[in-house]
Amino acid sequence: MTNLDDRTFSAYLENSSPARRGEERMGSLEARLDTQEFPTSAVLPAREVQLLEDPHYGGKAPARVSLLPATRDQSWTTFVWDGNPGDTTAFMVKTDMVAWQEVWSVAASTTEGLRRLSIGGPGLFGHQWQQVPEVSYPFLANAVDQGAFMAWVERNAKPIDGMYVAVGRGYNRFYSPDRLYPLIKLPPESHTFKLVIGWKDWDDRGTGAPSPSIIR
Repeated sequence: MTNLDDRTFSAYLENSSPARRGEERMGSLEARLDTQEFPTSAVLPAREVQLLEDPHYGGKAPARVSLLPATRDQSWTTFVWDGNPGDTTAFMVKTDMVAWQEVWSVAASTTEGLRRLSIGGPGLFGHQWQQVPEVSYPFLANAVDQGAFMAWVERNAKPIDGMYVAVGRGYNRFYSPDRLYPLIKLPPESHTFKLVIGWKDWDDRGTGAPSPSIIR
């Protein structure tokens, strides 16, 4: 996992002509992170990726999981695990910092490389237009309690190479930051999933400058 200010995130959007939000490529950012050429000093601190082992989230916790944390020379925080094809593993990205509280941008690895995804609420008349749905965190907490979390995410999020992503908006900007939920359905072969999250600081709202983060 890597966390960046969204102004840095936005600087790596690569479309040379105007495009619908959610179609921009971010290949240069992906390459710099993979080759350890990205400045680690630009990574936001205190972003935690948690494996959700509670069965109410609907996923299956793998028996063997390794965590490779970010270091002074490595921007990625990486989870490596074994599982069976078709198993779904659930994660949560959270922060307790009273800064960069809002998930503003998300990018994920696709067959064409890293691309920004669209974020938003449910579409009109039942149509889902956004790739990453956003609802209140209490709504998702209730879905977990009712055992309906995975079904809701799979119904409302667009799968990106087997990965579903949803945003839970905090009820207080300073005391309850947003949370991001990636659900990964394992393919038959080994695969690397990458997720970049753009975090925006509440104090930046008047400037029009959002904020990012990355998960791998």
